[in-house]
Amino acid sequence: MTFTKDTDSNNTAKALQNKTKIEPTFAGLSVILRQMETSSTPISLSEWLTEVDTAPIWIPLGKTDGVTKIMPVLPEANLYENLMRSLCLQIAQNTLVKWREKPYQIGGVEVDTDSLHRIQIAISSVQPLPPTIGRAIHALCFRWFANTNPELAETLHQQETLPITMGWEYCSFKKNLLKISLLQKELLAPLLWGMNADLGAEITLAGIPCRLDGWIDITQATSFEKLAQLPTQNAIDLKFLTPTSFKQGKNVQLFPLPELVFNGLLRRWNILAPEALKFPKIEWNGIVSAYELKTYAMKMEGGAEIGAEGLVKYKFADSEQARIATILAHFATYAGIGRKTAMGMGQVGIPN
Repeated sequence: MTFTKDTDSNNTAKALQNKTKIEPTFAGLSVILRQMETSSTPISLSEWLTEVDTAPIWIPLGKTDGVTKIMPVLPEANLYENLMRSLCLQIAQNTLVKWREKPYQIGGVEVDTDSLHRIQIAISSVQPLPPTIGRAIHALCFRWFANTNPELAETLHQQETLPITMGWEYCSFKKNLLKISLLQKELLAPLLWGMNADLGAEITLAGIPCRLDGWIDITQATSFEKLAQLPTQNAIDLKFLTPTSFKQGKNVQLFPLPELVFNGLLRRWNILAPEALKFPKIEWNGIVSAYELKTYAMKMEGGAEIGAEGLVKYKFADSEQARIATILAHFATYAGIGRKTAMGMGQVGIPN
């Protein structure tokens, strides 16, 4: 196994650091609500927090085990520390609040310090959305960032390695799930702030009238530090959920060779991860020990992209390569693999 210094990744990481602010402490906050029967008059959430410079908007999360949670969202993650202090002061007063015309007691605050998030929003349409929806979803996501901060949207647009992946999942004739993965902690706040105006509202997607659900699900969240502590696996299974392909020289390679899969992931990891967790360049000696793949075409504006879907098992005899590959495989569930991950390609999962 040979290790060399990855100068290009280090230079790119420094360039990105110069464009962004110091990493915030929190990615987000969520408030737990407990419904109450009371004769008292509760105060509305919009009036509840008074000692803050910027009033938050309140975005509901999907219920988990019957618990109601809402997120007080601000346009920048760096504002959450002051918001957290205000929340704690208000909770100490044990005030009843009103949310959607019902009284609640504040049951606590949960802090989100993770850097990696997967968000899911249901979209209902008056007719089936076209299979060429990738570019429209990409544009929608960037519009949400621009709603909050046009300069941030432009900076993201110019980045060669985009810290966002996007995809969708077909549910029924007129319902799809929009899925967005964010690979930087500071992106959650501006995305949700810019998205808020469209939640529960009518939008147009690829020329078709649609309605977004009024709430979001954060289906997964983790950090680079947590991924780096995962137990090593010498055999790694990956499920390619959407067509996946790779740039190999001047050609496009459809088969997910170990060096293409893990070199691409290692490069993205080194651009986005904290300095202490970056990996050296690796000459991979893993093998594909089993696979069940088919090629599919993902229709896009101007043509179709061919890629592989299905299951692949990778094996690594070298323990250090196996350790790094294990971390990168779990990172791939957020970052995607291969080409055009911001338009729905290269979405992957790890089979149970």
